[in-house]
Amino acid sequence: MVKKSLGFTELQWTCPSCGTQNRGTARFCINCGTAQPEDVEFHQATNEQIITDIEAVKKAKAGADIYCFYCGTRNPADAENCSQCGADLSQGTRRASGAVVGAFSESSGVEQIPCPSCGSMIDPDVATCPYCGAPIASAKEPPPTPPSETAPAKSGGNKGALIGVAAFLLVACVAIYFIFVRTSDASARVEGVSWTRSIAIEALAPVQYEDWRTDIPADAVVGVCTQKVASVVDNPVPNSTEVCGTPYTVDKGNGYGEVVQDCQYEVYADWCEYTVQEWQVVDQVVAEGNDYSPRDPVPQLSADRREGARSAEYVIYFDADGEKYTFTTTDEALFKRAQIGSRWILKVNTLGAVTGIEPAE
Repeated sequence: MVKKSLGFTELQWTCPSCGTQNRGTARFCINCGTAQPEDVEFHQATNEQIITDIEAVKKAKAGADIYCFYCGTRNPADAENCSQCGADLSQGTRRASGAVVGAFSESSGVEQIPCPSCGSMIDPDVATCPYCGAPIASAKEPPPTPPSETAPAKSGGNKGALIGVAAFLLVACVAIYFIFVRTSDASARVEGVSWTRSIAIEALAPVQYEDWRTDIPADAVVGVCTQKVASVVDNPVPNSTEVCGTPYTVDKGNGYGEVVQDCQYEVYADWCEYTVQEWQVVDQVVAEGNDYSPRDPVPQLSADRREGARSAEYVIYFDADGEKYTFTTTDEALFKRAQIGSRWILKVNTLGAVTGIEPAE
């Protein structure tokens, strides 16, 4: 994934002594003079703006500031000696950087007002201009906190719903058991049988599919193709389209933030319809009987046809004291054991269907 830079923006910090909002590059609070703390946390301005000033951009790109090991003075990233005491900054502490401070937005929905002293656009609810330190007389008083309304407690609503769902599922399971699973025994006599055997007849016929052009068989006839996303990669390649996420601001450790986007690249390829000749079922031949000698049908095939899948079905007819039942199976051995006149125990479900048979003792 590529991080794409959209530019830089100046962050802000809150004075721990008086609560004044200050520009990220301000070393001291413009209201009370308190030095910017070493562990200060920068945050975004209400309406962020991409910096266009060349010198400011250069400072933003320089990297995290360094705090002097001896006097604690904050120095630019490229400084070699402390601006306050002249000490070598090689032993200084570099400010933390790289933290995401929030999603970037040039418009937060809050309409800014011009500072009456310096004209800079500022948030309407600040008490002091973060650019010149002038007091803002029009600062809004915080709205009164409305009395909290305590919602009436729901007495077991969710619990009752869960109990209802559990009861429904239990009833459904019981119903399924009694209708399809639960069986009763019935003693019955075999009174007849039938069988059916079939062979599918196949012929070559056109079949249409869709696939990537590179995966289409060589003997296929290619039809309409469209461009579709075949893969997503982290770096740009030919025939790719850049797709980026929501811009966000990253703390540079020097009062500035870098606005970046995480980008990936969608690679497009041809997705095509194509036609191939495949063996398809076009007919079938069937043999039937009512004896115990099932046999396959004999197909008469032309040169362009062939035999396909074979299937067989055997039906046994029972009489249980006047009640008629049928049992269908694909087990030829079981079918041949059910000789006419023999007695069997039938497993009959609630719907009257025979689910299994076994010889009577």
